[in-house]
Amino acid sequence: MFELLFLLLPVAAAYGYYMGKASSRQRRDAVSNTRAHNYIRGVEYFLNNERERAVDRFIAYFNESDPSFETHVALGNLFRKRGEMDKAISMHEALLSNARLSDPEHEVAQLELARDFIAAGLLDRAEQNLTHLVDIPRQRAEAASLLVQVYERERDYPEAIRVALKYQESMGRRLTVPLSHYYCEVAAAHALSSEGESEGDLYRKALSVNPSSLRARLGLCEVALRAGQNEEAFKLIKEVSALNPDTGLICLEYLLKIFPNKADPKLRFALDDLVRRTRSAAAMVELVETVEQSSGRDDAEVMLLSFVKEKPNLKLFSELMRLRSREEDQSASDAILQLKSLVDAQIASNYRYSCHRCGFQSRLLFWQCPSCRRWDTLKPIRGLDGD
Repeated sequence: MFELLFLLLPVAAAYGYYMGKASSRQRRDAVSNTRAHNYIRGVEYFLNNERERAVDRFIAYFNESDPSFETHVALGNLFRKRGEMDKAISMHEALLSNARLSDPEHEVAQLELARDFIAAGLLDRAEQNLTHLVDIPRQRAEAASLLVQVYERERDYPEAIRVALKYQESMGRRLTVPLSHYYCEVAAAHALSSEGESEGDLYRKALSVNPSSLRARLGLCEVALRAGQNEEAFKLIKEVSALNPDTGLICLEYLLKIFPNKADPKLRFALDDLVRRTRSAAAMVELVETVEQSSGRDDAEVMLLSFVKEKPNLKLFSELMRLRSREEDQSASDAILQLKSLVDAQIASNYRYSCHRCGFQSRLLFWQCPSCRRWDTLKPIRGLDGD
């Protein structure tokens, strides 16, 4: 009997080994299945524009992954995108303390940490990281771009210009538009302080950087108006409307400054040209009022009806009610004017501009979107209740 038990020991050992391997394999399969499930669900949420839920799933996926350098970087970036800056900073600082990282990996971790600091508003700490990285050739382009972003956030535009020009060769054309705006910001500050280069020279530098800059032309238009050079100002406004058909609203404001007298025949010509270039409803209304003053109500109404047929719009409808109220008897006229006041209140409550990158809406024009901080992304809202 004892000999039989002795002979069964190898069988028992083999069975135990097999069961242990099977159990280990089951655990690995369970972890693998959980990871795959988190990854697939994250992709589904991402495709369905459920960003927060997608980020949660991807964080779970990376937490269950092997703790590699790439995994740590990706996980820290996901924390940053979700706004958990303390976790992102801790994750990237932990990477920097790893003595086994290669030099390129150490530099990447520093870049990601600088991005964390910028997102958290710790601009001085970001600047410390980036002033070191910008001297490393392989990281120069990205580090210089982030360093310019730091100075932009601090509104230190002269320093942003200095860094952008110093590393322009490394960064290429990625800062063409922002750099032109930095010159415009310095020019706008100069208009208040009268120090340094002339306002006009700064706007011309902005144009040399970005020849299609609308803001620089509008700035030069302001300079020309203050100097009484209305013809030069008109020329610049024509350039703006020719470059971008979405500038009808702002070009209209300048045209009314250039030609303050509505009886001036040049104003009618300028408005007609602006309408042709931009199809702006506000410019159409102004043109109709100018025609009414110079040629009479009948001609104005004929023009307005053609505009309404081409472009149904609340501003044009309000103007049509204004003209029609003068043709009716007193009671009908009062009713039309009351309806017009309701339409005008609706127009006044609407936003005028929208960012085509993030959807931010405003009644004022911002050259830099306050939400996504991109330059030149706010456009006039078109359509029935827009321009």
